[in-house]
Amino acid sequence: MLSRRALLASALAPSQPRVACLLNAYYPNSHADVFVGRLLEGYRLNGVSHRPRLRTVSFYVDQFPVNDMAREQAEEYGVKICQSVDEALAMGVDGVAIIGEHGDYPRTRRGNIQYPRKKRFDEVMHFFDRHGKGLPLMNDKYYAYEWADAKSMYDQVKARRIPFFCGSSLPLTWRRPALEFPRGVELDELLAVSFSDLEEHGYHAIELMQTMAEKRKGGETGVAQVRCVEGDAVFQDRFWSRDLLEEALKHRVNPPPKNNADKPQAIFVRYNDGLKATILNLTSQARDYLFASREKSGRVRGSCFYIQLYVHNHWGFMVKHFEDLVLTKRTPYPPERTLLSNGIMLAGLESRVQESRWLATPEMKIAY
Repeated sequence: MLSRRALLASALAPSQPRVACLLNAYYPNSHADVFVGRLLEGYRLNGVSHRPRLRTVSFYVDQFPVNDMAREQAEEYGVKICQSVDEALAMGVDGVAIIGEHGDYPRTRRGNIQYPRKKRFDEVMHFFDRHGKGLPLMNDKYYAYEWADAKSMYDQVKARRIPFFCGSSLPLTWRRPALEFPRGVELDELLAVSFSDLEEHGYHAIELMQTMAEKRKGGETGVAQVRCVEGDAVFQDRFWSRDLLEEALKHRVNPPPKNNADKPQAIFVRYNDGLKATILNLTSQARDYLFASREKSGRVRGSCFYIQLYVHNHWGFMVKHFEDLVLTKRTPYPPERTLLSNGIMLAGLESRVQESRWLATPEMKIAY
């Protein structure tokens, strides 16, 4: 029997586009929780409440841990939990969200968690092929944990002309202070700061950095080399400028943890046009995602890409973009951004297991 909430939602929104959510696992504070919860119930941004513009009709869930929320949420909102991706998409849906983060999966030799994003993507493509469809599709965070898979996903989206939205939530969130480069800005050096696990959280800093880098004069040219260093070598290396870190740390919102002995980590990036960038993973100094830049004029600026660490309200921006994607069938920003960020992350982790060597990255000659 449907809950009163589910009956009311069904009666009030008979004409809303229907969507399916394909989830790794749905438990408190997981990506499924902070995304799907807002997709089902609505969200607040900048003090304004937004009611759902889409109707979620089906879930496919890969894992059900002891603190699973999928079953109760499905019952509460009248969502069907399906046994396969095919079944979830066969319910007359108008859009699909792959939330391929979290859950219990092994890591690769380089440290990537083997989330089944590519597997879910392939299952969706097979459904599209059999039914002659190409529905708007969202892929949460990066494409895949292997470059060949990531490139294949990107190539298929482009070839099929699928309305597509992917990537981190960080490029969408608030910037404190506000910072947006005009197109054609002349940049000399960039730096972004993250914290916690390098693969899971460092990726967000990579993509927020790429969001800023792509605005530079001449547009994006791709990446020539990547290197990862750890420990004391981070602050001994002369690749990056200390004044950019000083600028970034000025904009911390959350106090850093006390007496944290986590070693620093860095991913260094050389772009094809000479721009250089650094991602610093500094769990002992920050609990925010921070950014700083030097323009060729010498001007230094910084900002905090603010995420409301425990409230997760910035996920309202992700839900809004997914709703817009389904309703307009327009890709909101270049999928090349996420592909290049994905590649930087993979090359950085590969350098880490290859004794911090600089790795040439001809596969990342990506212009947009």
